[in-house]
Amino acid sequence: MEEQNHIHDFSCSASARNERRTRLAVLLTAATMVLEIVAGLVFGSMALLADGFHMMSHALALSLSAIAYALSRRLASDPRFCFGTGKMGDLAGFTSALFLIGIALLMAYESVHRLLLPVTIRFDQALVVAFLGLAVNLASALLLRE
Repeated sequence: MEEQNHIHDFSCSASARNERRTRLAVLLTAATMVLEIVAGLVFGSMALLADGFHMMSHALALSLSAIAYALSRRLASDPRFCFGTGKMGDLAGFTSALFLIGIALLMAYESVHRLLLPVTIRFDQALVVAFLGLAVNLASALLLRE
């Protein structure tokens, strides 16, 4: 039987640009995540901690997307992927959803812990960091929009 050579690359022409944008969004999100978690611990703000861990879920999801873009590009001509490599993005999304469930459980635990043992919150300082987090979220949304 004769082997047929055909292309398995079903990616769109904007994949390289989307991959670059995703990597930049990962960097912005990860930097903000660290800032919010540290500020949440220092200022006693559960809201900053929650948003910091929420940003962690975004950083993980975006990182998985960036990895999926890279693998899809690298393996696009591999005949083992007879239906293309597009499913890698779907698997990245599913995996990030599992991480989000874990982060939600962690935040629920911390919330109950704080109900039982309240801490003092320094609202003025926490609010500044919260606005910075909002600005980064808006910048990332603009960066990733299509």
